[in-house]
Order: sequence, then structure tokens, then C-alpha cells
Amino acid sequence: MADSQDVPQNAPPTGAQTAPEGTPLTPPPVPVIQTEPDYPRGRISGYMFGDAYYNVNGSSDSTRVNLDGNGPIGKTLDGFQIRRAYFQLDNDLSVKYSTRFRLEMDGKELTSGGKLGVFVKNAYLQVRSLIPRGNFFFGEITTPTFENSEEFWQYRSIEKTIVDFRGTPSSDLGVELKGFADPDHKIGYSAMIGNGQGQKPENNRNKRLYFALPLNLVRDLKIEPYADYEHGLNGADKALYKLFAGYEFKKVAIGAEVMDQVIHSRTVPNSEPRGFSSFARMTPSPTLGAFARYDRWEPNKRAANRVDQDLMIGGLDWQPYKDVHVMPNVEATKYRAKGTATAPAHDDLQARVTFYYRFSKP
Repeated sequence: MADSQDVPQNAPPTGAQTAPEGTPLTPPPVPVIQTEPDYPRGRISGYMFGDAYYNVNGSSDSTRVNLDGNGPIGKTLDGFQIRRAYFQLDNDLSVKYSTRFRLEMDGKELTSGGKLGVFVKNAYLQVRSLIPRGNFFFGEITTPTFENSEEFWQYRSIEKTIVDFRGTPSSDLGVELKGFADPDHKIGYSAMIGNGQGQKPENNRNKRLYFALPLNLVRDLKIEPYADYEHGLNGADKALYKLFAGYEFKKVAIGAEVMDQVIHSRTVPNSEPRGFSSFARMTPSPTLGAFARYDRWEPNKRAANRVDQDLMIGGLDWQPYKDVHVMPNVEATKYRAKGTATAPAHDDLQARVTFYYRFSKP
């Protein structure tokens, strides 16, 4: 046995590697233990927006609070309102399967007692990667009609996009396949079959077919052609065509939408509602933004006698805290009579301070 004086006290164990003198020793790597994700896992999210409003101009005979394309607002009205609140639960069952359940409170949807009502806006199952880069949905699904243009506009809290504003359902009960045709995610698609009744139960055998083709072939430029079709009895079908384009600059974004719908009927003349929308938004600082928009709407371009509408929106967006927005804005409608039609005696003008906040993100 060797004498203890022959072995340095700090010598490494026999067989251990030593670093050259002056080189710092590297600790051995910590082993990585792979664990399975914790499923199921849920997330609660939602938002709310409403206004303090004052109707500057309108009709003294009307009780309509907000501009919605269906007639003049009431000039004598002012007050406070909640226009929308979302409560949403997302639940990942596994890496492949997930669900969403969303409740909506809408200021125009009232109970039988005249109070603010709540209804189911979304309730669906999602299957991720059912096909390469394609996800499958079943249930009450958000339609692809204006999903991407609304996301680009960013101010749903101020007003709906033109197709939504004119009454097309934002969700429908059916099935959808949505994803990308290429690995770079430049060519997207959304193909959906739904009842065509929105949140209401089906009442006929006809289905509505939706198809959107969002394209991002050039950086910061988004283009989306869209069409939907619903067959009716005795040739009473309808088809909607839409094209959206938007370009994102560093602090400014501009976008436009054009829509055309053809409605065939066997009992009344065919009609063709048509509209155009252009909008811009800017963020000169992280806490301050601005937005403006102009819509032209023709309720039936085939009718010589009609009342067209111009919708104009403008305002500021102050964000005193993340996801809390205070937005003074104005919204106006000008009525334009064509042929022998009679326009409302007064145009509409509403001044608002809109409050918007998220209580959590999905």
C-alpha cells in the first residue's frame, strides 16, 4: 500500500481525466429527464368591450341605439352599453385533440325579459394534423368568411368588417378542414360545410359551402379570395364572393375588401348586394394608435331605385396598460337615394368612447 505522503490530497480519482493547467474544469452535464406533457390542460380567456355613447344626429322617431345598416339611429339616445363579452374555455385533451367552448354576451341579444342574453358562440373539437399541415374541426365553428380580414383590421371592438356588418354569420354548425398547402405556410386554405343557420338549429336539407384561400406569397402582403354558396329550393340559391388585401408597413397598415352576393329567387326578382371597404391603422407609439375606415354599400345594385349607404369611422386608441384600450371615436352613416327611392331625412352620427380589455389570452 502506498504511503499517504506519496499521493497529493486533491488528486483526482484513478482514471479520471484532468484538464491542462490553467483550464477551468467543466462540470458533467445534467441528465435530461423526458416527461409526458400534463394532459388535459385548460385555459380560460375572454374580453369585453362597450361604450359611453352620444347620438349626435339621427331620427327622433327611431329607438335604434347603434349604426347597423338597418335604418337611422335615435337622435335622442345616449348612455352606456356593453356591446360584447366573451368567456372562453380551451382544453387540450392531448397533443392531437383539443376543444373550445365560447359564450358570448351581445348587447342586441336579449332574453324574454329584455335583459342582456348569453348564447353559445363556439363549441367544437379540433383534431390537429389530421392530414399533413391540416387540422379538422367539428361543431359550432368560426366561419372563414371574415376571420382573417377581421384579424388584420384589429378593431372589431369599434366595428365589424363589412361582410359581418351586413349580416353574414360569424359561426356555423358543421365541419371544417383548415391548414396550409406548403411547408412554408404561404398558401393557406379553409374549406367548410355548415348548416348556414349561424347559431340556430338547421331547418332545411340545404347546406352552406365555404372556401377561403389566404395567401402570403410576399412578405407583409396578405391576399385572400373567398366564396361561399348555399343551394335553396326551386333554384333559390345564393353565392357570396369576396376579396381581401392588406399590407403591413412598420407602423402603418392599409387594407381593403370588396364583396358581391348574388341571390336567386323564384318569387321575387334576383338581387345583388355589393360593398367595398377600405381602412387604415397606425401605431406611432406603443401606447397610442389611430384608425380610419370608409365603406360604400349598395343593398341591390340591380335595382334602379334604392338607398345606398356610406359608413365612415375614425378614432384614436390609447393603451394605458397592456390589453386595456380607451378609444374615443366617431361613426357616421350617409344615405344616398337612387332613382325614385327616398332616403332618411337625417344622416347618422354617433360619438363614443369605447373601452376594451382582455382578462386573459387563449
